[in-house]
Amino acid sequence: MLSHYPLNLGKEIAPFDSPPPFFNSTSMKSNWQRLPALLIALATLACTNSGNNPTPTTSSAQQPKAVAVSSPAQHSEPITPSPEGAKPRSAEEMVAAGYKRYGIEKGAFIFRIEGAVEGTEHYFFDNWGWREAKYTRMTSEAQNLFEETNEVQYLDGERRYVYFPETQKAQYFDSNQVEKMAIKYQTKDMVVVGNEMLKNMGMQPAGKAKVGEIECDVWVKANPKIRLYMWQGLTMGEESYVDNYPIGRRCILVELEKNPPLDRMLLPKDAIIEKL
Repeated sequence: MLSHYPLNLGKEIAPFDSPPPFFNSTSMKSNWQRLPALLIALATLACTNSGNNPTPTTSSAQQPKAVAVSSPAQHSEPITPSPEGAKPRSAEEMVAAGYKRYGIEKGAFIFRIEGAVEGTEHYFFDNWGWREAKYTRMTSEAQNLFEETNEVQYLDGERRYVYFPETQKAQYFDSNQVEKMAIKYQTKDMVVVGNEMLKNMGMQPAGKAKVGEIECDVWVKANPKIRLYMWQGLTMGEESYVDNYPIGRRCILVELEKNPPLDRMLLPKDAIIEKL
């Protein structure tokens, strides 16, 4: 069954301090956007064969390693909507308002994408996920169609940019969707909100499994066929089918103890910016 698209998740790559050659300008376009609506919804808040066991093939030095982190103080005041016409809040303002996007404060990750779509994703964030950069470079080949993607997504609080390195153009949009979800579920912890959204979209908990050394909560859905490996609000691995083509995405390297490079998380100053 679709054996010509093997999902060899967890392949070994270069160490984190020696990234692939295209590391400086990479990243996400139409094929990734064709993932099921469930994954797109999770991306707004915040990672195929369901029988495959996600046992890594990386060496012990390269496997994702978890470290203990503390959670920010929870705010007890009621969640009220922002005034109409209010400016989008920055990453620092979201943290000051008590919102937590992930259960860890900062991190740097490398993901491998395989199946009908192949590539890598390099991901940096701080401020509990409210400032991030996601560099994705992919190629896809299906039904005699070939497509390449090179794109960067930047997030600063309630504003997201999509940047195309080859043209230096960036499109942005603002969204208060996080606030709406916080009001709906009466919590500013987006990890909790994400779990509730998974349930509402028909996903079922299916125990735990490790991605590297990180133990994740597994969520599954039969139709469309999806399996997610969630940790601290991050999708550390996923196995899904889009139009009967398998797509696998798996975290293969983690760095949590150092500050991510600031220049990697900021939109280039010479970017040509336009609103979506």
